[in-house]
Amino acid sequence: MSFLNPLFLLGLAAVAVPIIVHLVRRTRAPRVEFPSLMFVRRIPQRTIRRRQLNNLLLLLLRTLAFLLIVLAFVRPYFSSSDAANAENQSSTVILLDTSLSMQAEKRFEEARSRAAQLIDEAPNGDQTALITFDQNFEIQSRFSSDTGKLKSLLSQIKPGAGATDYAQALRGAESLFKEATTRRKRICLITDFQASGRIPSEASFRLGNEITLVPIDIGAHDLPNLSIADVSALSAIYQPKYTDKLSARIVNHSAEERRGVQVEFQLNDRTVEKREMRIPAGEAATVEFTGFNLIDGTNRGQIIIEGDEFTLDNSFFIRFRRDAQLKALIIDTATRGRSESFYLRNAMTTGENLPFQVEVKTAGTVNPTELTKYEVIFLNDAGGLSQALANQLIKFVEAGGGLIAALGPHTEPAAFNNLFQNLWRAKIEEAVQLRGDYVVLSEIKTDHPVFEIFRQSGRLTAARVFGYHRVTPLEGAAVIARYEDGNPALIESAFGSGKVLVFTSTFDAGWNDLPLTPIYLPLVRQMTRYLADFDDKAWQTVGQTFTVPAASDGNIPAVDAPGGSRLTEKNQTAAGKLLVNPKEAGFYRLRYSDRADFAAVNLIGRESDLKRLDINEFVKTVTGSDSGAITAAVADARVSDEEKESKQRVWWLLLIAALALFIAEAVIARRTKIVRVIN
Repeated sequence: MSFLNPLFLLGLAAVAVPIIVHLVRRTRAPRVEFPSLMFVRRIPQRTIRRRQLNNLLLLLLRTLAFLLIVLAFVRPYFSSSDAANAENQSSTVILLDTSLSMQAEKRFEEARSRAAQLIDEAPNGDQTALITFDQNFEIQSRFSSDTGKLKSLLSQIKPGAGATDYAQALRGAESLFKEATTRRKRICLITDFQASGRIPSEASFRLGNEITLVPIDIGAHDLPNLSIADVSALSAIYQPKYTDKLSARIVNHSAEERRGVQVEFQLNDRTVEKREMRIPAGEAATVEFTGFNLIDGTNRGQIIIEGDEFTLDNSFFIRFRRDAQLKALIIDTATRGRSESFYLRNAMTTGENLPFQVEVKTAGTVNPTELTKYEVIFLNDAGGLSQALANQLIKFVEAGGGLIAALGPHTEPAAFNNLFQNLWRAKIEEAVQLRGDYVVLSEIKTDHPVFEIFRQSGRLTAARVFGYHRVTPLEGAAVIARYEDGNPALIESAFGSGKVLVFTSTFDAGWNDLPLTPIYLPLVRQMTRYLADFDDKAWQTVGQTFTVPAASDGNIPAVDAPGGSRLTEKNQTAAGKLLVNPKEAGFYRLRYSDRADFAAVNLIGRESDLKRLDINEFVKTVTGSDSGAITAAVADARVSDEEKESKQRVWWLLLIAALALFIAEAVIARRTKIVRVIN
C-alpha cells in the first residue's frame, strides 16, 4: 500500500483524543466509611464487569473511527501487481541516445542522470525497459521492475561514434511493447533532438495510438561546429607518386564566418602540408592536396582541422594502397584477328594509375594451364573454343576468378550451351538483328556495384543496341539489366568462389554504339573491378560492415580497434572473408602472420551538424497529436499515482467505515447510559 498524502499521517495524533477523554471521564467512587453495610444495595459483580467491557468497547470504536478518518485524508492506494490493479500499471521504454553528438557539453552525463531518475520514480509494479540507440538500436534490458539491475546496466553505458536515427529507435521501442501486458505504454526519449536524426526516407513513420511519447530534452541550444564532410581520394595507387587530387570538403555548421581554419594533411603520421582557410557561415569550402609520394603497401593518410570546440569530428582517415597491377586476359576468336577488341583494350589501358595489365590472345593461342595468373578474363565473342580451354575456364571461375562473356556474331549458341550453360546458368538462343531500328538499356539495377557509379547520371540509356542474342536465364542467374523490349542485357551468376557476367551484345561497334559513348570506359572498368573483387574504398563509415580478406593460408587476421582493444567477433562470409562492424572512427589494424594492414573508418557526416529539431513539430509528426501532447505526456508521467488512487477511491470506503463505527459507538453508549440510570 502507498499513500498519496503521507504528511497527513501526522493526524494519527488525533487517535489519542478518545483515549484522553476516556481517562479523564473515568469516575472513581469516593471511599465513605459507614458503620454498617446492611443498608447498602448489593450490586452483582458481573454487572460491574459488563460496564467495564462496554467502556473499553466504546474506547476501541472511537479510536478506530479516528484512525480511519486520518487514513482517508492520507488517501491510500494499492500499487501491487495483482490482477485487480494490473490495468493501472504502465510499461515504460527508456530510449537513451548514445550517438556522437551526445558527447558535446557533457550531454550524456545529464542524459544518464535523467534516465536514472526515471528508473527511481517508477511506481511499484511498473515495468521498465532500457534501449540505447544511434543509427541502430540495442536492447540493454527488456521489461523489468528490478531497479537495481536497470541502474547497474545504465552505469555501464557510454556514448559512441554513431549517427542519430530517431525512426529506427522508436521502431525498436514499439516492437518491444509486444512483450508488455499493461494497458498504458509510454516511451521516454532522452536525446539532444538533433535535426539530422530525422531521416527523410523515414518521414512517414508513426507510433501506434496506444503509445505515449515523452520527450526529454538534453541539448538546450544549437552548437556551432566545423567538420570534414567528405574526402575524394583514390585508394589503390600503382605508381610512386599520387598525381590525382586529394580533395576534402570542410563544412561550417554555424551562423558565423570562420577565419583562419587550419587544415593539415598527414601521411604515415608525418605532416605533408598545412593550409589555412576561410569558410562562410553555413557553407563549405574545399581544400586539395596532390603530388605526395607513397611507400609500397598500405599508407595511412589523415586530414585534421582546428578551430572549434567540438573536436571529435575534426579528423578524417584515409587508406592509400600502393600495389602491383593485376592481370586481365581478353580471348578473341581465331578467325577474325584482334581488331574487334580495339575498343575493349583501349578502355582497359587508357589513362594513368591503371589497376590492370591487359593481354589479348586468340582462342587458339591461349595456354589453358596459364589462366590462373589472371584475375579477370574476357571471352569476347570468341568462337572455336576447345574443350580443354572451356574446362580450364570453368576451373578458373570455380577457384575464384571472374569471367566476362560478350555474345556476338561469332557466338554459336549450341556450342556455348554445351560448354558453359552450367557455368553461367543461362541458355543462349538465336541472334536478334534490328534492321533500321534499335533498343536501349532499361530496368537497370542501379544499386548493383556494376551500375552504382551511374546512379545519378542516367546516361546508360544513351547507348543504342542494334543486335543481341536472346538468352533465357536459368535458376541461379540474376538479370541486372534488360533492353527496353524486355530481353536480358546483362546477366550475373556465381559458380564456386567466382562470378560470371554475360553481356548479350558485343564490346565492339558491330552490334551497338556503346564504345562511342562516354559510358563505355567506366562501365567496362566497373565490371572488371567488380569481378576481380577489387576493394578500392579508401575508407568505411562507422556502423558499415566491411570485409577483410583471409591470408594465403586461409587464416583470418586479428583485428585491433583504434582504441587498442582486440575485436572478438569472428563472423565470416561464405568465401572465408572476415566481417568487421566498426563502432569507432580511426585506423583498424589487421594483424596477419606475415604482415600488418589497415582499414580506415570515419564518422557519418550528418552527425556533425548539431542544429536542433523543433520538438513540438517532431512529436506531432511521430504521434499524430497536437503540440500540447508534450505537456500532456509529461503530466501523464507525473500524475500516474494520482490516477491509480482516483480509480481505487479507498478513502470513500474508509470514511463509510468510520461513519459506521461512530453510529455503533452512539448506540452502545446510549444503552450503557440507560443501564446506569436503571441501576
